[in-house]
Amino acid sequence: MPREAEPSINEKAFILQALEENIRLDGRALDAFRDIEISFGDDYGLADVQLGKTRVLTRISASITAPYPDRKFDGVFTITTELSPIASPAFEVGR
Repeated sequence: MPREAEPSINEKAFILQALEENIRLDGRALDAFRDIEISFGDDYGLADVQLGKTRVLTRISASITAPYPDRKFDGVFTITTELSPIASPAFEVGR
């Protein structure tokens, strides 16, 4: 898995100075929240969340299956997540 890019000395200095001066690039105060917008799609289990300029599209699905014959009282719970490489170089397609 590729490593995350580390900030340069100039980037570190800029971040520390911005924190000392209580400023952000978008003009918000350090304790101010971004606008949030949540909408649900036409299909069941589909949601679109916008937090400022960040957008997340999610789909949730479930199915009921019969348990294995030798484990009648145990179930199976699986979580699958797909993250785009655009979010981080550490995310790989299909992994």
